[in-house]
Amino acid sequence: MSKDVKKADIMDLLDGRRKFEVLQDGVTKEYYIGTPNAEEIRQADWEHAKRYNRALKEGIFTVAEMMEILKRRNIIGHDYDKTGEGLRAMLNEKIIEMERENDKEKRMQLALEVADMREDVFQWNQRLSSPLASTCENMANDARVEYITCSVVQNADGSKVWETFDDYKIETNLAFQTKARFEVMLWLEGVESDFLEKAPENVVMRELMTAEKLEASVPDEELSKKAAEAVEEEDAVVEREPVVSVHKRVSRKKQ
Repeated sequence: MSKDVKKADIMDLLDGRRKFEVLQDGVTKEYYIGTPNAEEIRQADWEHAKRYNRALKEGIFTVAEMMEILKRRNIIGHDYDKTGEGLRAMLNEKIIEMERENDKEKRMQLALEVADMREDVFQWNQRLSSPLASTCENMANDARVEYITCSVVQNADGSKVWETFDDYKIETNLAFQTKARFEVMLWLEGVESDFLEKAPENVVMRELMTAEKLEASVPDEELSKKAAEAVEEEDAVVEREPVVSVHKRVSRKKQ
């Protein structure tokens, strides 16, 4: 009895795991994200500390130091913040305009414009996020995420993809390694894997393209409907005509 309960508990844990897919050699494979144990979390923190201290020792700037440099060079500051706020405000206004538009062509055009504006906001934010990625803190955070990735990425049966951190570091499939790390990072941040697909402009474009496909199939559906109506009408005529009359009509068709 206890064995059955234990097995059921394990299956519940496996079924509740977050899943992501990776295309490998033309085949889509499924991988899962488990939960790190206490020792794995401690080891991840240890990797974080080692990477931070090493970066600091080798002269990598801290976040505070990088922020001061960016301010002195006028890369960030009041103008940077003001421009960013303006871009985000225009993006939100365009999203509202898109949501209120009923004309399909105009709605699609607005969705494309929203996508372009979102890219503008992203590129503007890169003026700050890109330099900060090369600081002690961010390098250390990367080390923590990498160790946790090694610890929690699993196969369908719950077995680990990488048994040790060294196995993870020598992984030859860099595309898979990068995908796994990205999925784990999103998981740690509480962000869904399909967050980009849920962006308003992507939802609108997907809905409009689906509607367009459905409309393209309408003529065939109408033709089938008309054909069915013709058959029903023919059957009705047959039911109304005397038997002799029906036989004559069939004979004429054979001739």
